[in-house]
Parts: sequence; structure tokens; C-alpha cells
Amino acid sequence: MAVTETPNDAGSKMMPLFKSIIRLIRRSDPTTTLVALDTTNTGERRAVLAARAAWLLYALAPLITYITPVYLALLAQQVPLTEREIGLLAGAESLGGVIAALTARWWITRFNWRAAALAGLLVMIAGIVATAFTLSPDLLLVIRATASIFGGGPLIVIAIVVLSESAAPDRNFAYAFAAQLVIGLVVLLLLPVAGDALGWTGVIILLAGCFVTALPLVGLLPKRAANPAAFLVPAASLTRPSWLLLLSIALLSASTQASWAFSEVLGSDVGMSLSGMSQLLVGSTVLAVVGSLAAAPIGQRIGRLRAFIGGTAIILLCVFPLYLVLGPTSYISYYLIGACASAFIAPFQLGALAGQKDASAAASLMPAVQAAGMMAGPAAVGLTADISHGPLWSVSIAVAFLLLAAPAFAAAAWSRKLNGVPPPQSGTPET
Repeated sequence: MAVTETPNDAGSKMMPLFKSIIRLIRRSDPTTTLVALDTTNTGERRAVLAARAAWLLYALAPLITYITPVYLALLAQQVPLTEREIGLLAGAESLGGVIAALTARWWITRFNWRAAALAGLLVMIAGIVATAFTLSPDLLLVIRATASIFGGGPLIVIAIVVLSESAAPDRNFAYAFAAQLVIGLVVLLLLPVAGDALGWTGVIILLAGCFVTALPLVGLLPKRAANPAAFLVPAASLTRPSWLLLLSIALLSASTQASWAFSEVLGSDVGMSLSGMSQLLVGSTVLAVVGSLAAAPIGQRIGRLRAFIGGTAIILLCVFPLYLVLGPTSYISYYLIGACASAFIAPFQLGALAGQKDASAAASLMPAVQAAGMMAGPAAVGLTADISHGPLWSVSIAVAFLLLAAPAFAAAAWSRKLNGVPPPQSGTPET
């Protein structure tokens, strides 16, 4: 008699895995705790709360980009979209990060960060609601690009700067990345339900509600930078390792998003239903959380460079079966294991950049290169979609970007010996 695995059974099997990761984190740094906080130290408490608020902003700012496959599939039911328009819309979601970061040297020291974050959240909410009032792909592109420029862009810049200035950037970026994945997981689970229940109105209510929940937390952010002069360093004055790390971040972002944005298209080619793809995205998100949480302790033990190269090799190994036999099995394994490995290697780039002597100035550019990559990846696929390259063209583009990202990170590591073990991060994980 066949035994059917229930969701509870699957969940019970995942719990030991999460517990093992937490034990590994604690062994690598006995001070790691999410609750240890000296309440008598006002400065420490403010720093901890600011970092936690930054986790949420880091998670929400690129939320639409993160849920792109299901979001655009539901949007296509409301507004007919071509593959080219899908690629351009996916790229437009990242445009704001580029512009906000490139102009950060001007506004980051002039505006109150709490007011800027509040304005960014309100713009994101308005941009989501506005999609209900148009059936024009061109107008949708304008709406989403505007929301990205004046909403998501400033939010991600503020979040990254706050995390970079914390005393434990490696761990804070790992936790922020995990928060991004967990929130994305919940939204991915609820999107189809909201769409079935209320149509596109349900999607709008769900997404707008996510940003509304962050409004009370803007008061936890610092009002301004601790060292404003650090942001005035000209981009041309950044060190060679910092530029190499920024390049690596852009290329990895392009690789990840080129594959992610078109996962629904490739899934249709191998016979996956929208429901099946939603479940796959949920599974990949769970594994990505595991990968991001494992990054700090493993990097602490074997060094950033070895960990980064190992994760890259795992992603490449997942690609080969797609070219041998394109089917549901190779598709599922690629997106599950690849998501875990991608989430594992990303924090090493961010932590390494935060450790540079010009970290503040470099961190203000990080959203620009990150968003530029997220925009370039889908755009590279979408703008060449008219040429017949076969169903794996998006994967081929993703692999090409990844093969460029790894040498850039390695070159930075050799320049500054970033392949060594990251320095111990004492105190609470958020400070």
C-alpha cells in the first residue's frame, strides 16, 4: 500500500535540517543569538533595532522582483504580455536601484533616512495599486519603473548602508537575505490564493499590505549616517578589490534573475502547471533560506573564496542535466539545488565588500550594480528572444553571467586575501 507524504511529514523532515544549521551557526560563534541584548546599553539597543528594521526593508524593496515569475504570470491574465514585454517589465523593477544608488552620494547625506524610507514605502504602495487602473503594457512599464525609482530604489540603498555599517555585516546580510527569502516564500504561497479569490484586486491587496506592515518600523532606522564624510568618496577613488566585488555582485545578480524571471516560461516548455511551478518556487525558497543561513558558519570555517567557488561549482553541475534531457526532473533539480547554492554564495560578496576600507562609499553603489545586474539579466534574454535559441536560452545567459562572476570575486580575493576566514563577529548578530 502506497504511503502519501503529507505537508506535516515534509515539514517534520525539514526541521532537523534547520536545527542542524542553527547548531552549526552557534558552534562557529558562541555569541550568536537573536535574543541576547543588553537592554541597559541604549546605543547597542538602537543599533540592533535599526539592523532588524533594515532586514525588513532589504526584504521588501525587491519583493516584486523576487516574485517575478508568478507575479507576471498573474499580470498576464489581466494584461496580455509578450515575452519581450515580460523581460522589459522584469528589468524595470530593478531600474530604481540603479538610479537611487548612482545618486546616493547626493541624497544619502542630505535627507532624513526615516522620512526617505517612509516616502519610499508610500510610493511602492501607490505603484502597486495603480496597476489596477490600466490595461496598457506601456503604461504598466511606466508605473512600475516610477515605483522602482522613487520607492524600491531608495529603500534598498538605505537598508544596505545600515547593514554595511553594522558591526557584523556578514551575519546581518545573511539574516537580511533569509528574511527576503522567507517573506518571498509566504507571498508566493498566498499570491495564487489571492488571485483565485479576488482576481487582480486580491494580488494588489496582498502586495500593498506587505509594504503597509513596514510603515511603523521606519522610526527604528537611524536618521543619518554615522560618518557622512565616508559617502563623499568619489567612485573613481574606490579600490580595485571593491570594484571587482561590485562587478561580481552585478554579474551574479544578472545570472540569478535571468534564470528566475523566465522560470515560468521554461516550466511551461517542460509541461509544468502554474500550480506546480508555484510549489517549486516555494521549495526553492526553503532551500535558499537554508543556503543563506549556512553561509556565515561555513565561510567562517573554510574562507569566503573556497565557499564561493564551491557554491558556484554546484550551480554549474545542476545545469548539465538540462542540456542532456530537458524534462521535469532536470528542471526541478536545477531550480531547487541552484536556488540553495545561489543564496549560499551571495552573502560572501556583500560581506567582503562591507569589509573594505572604502566600505561606506562602495555600499552606496551596491544597489546600483545589483539592480543593474537584475535588470540586465532578464533584458538580455527578452531582447534576444526573437532569435531562435531554443527553450534553454535563459539558462545559457544565466550560466554565462555566472562564469564571469566567479573570476571577478576570485580576483578581488587574491588582491585583498578575502579568501581567508572572515574576522570573528562578537556581540549580538544584529550589531
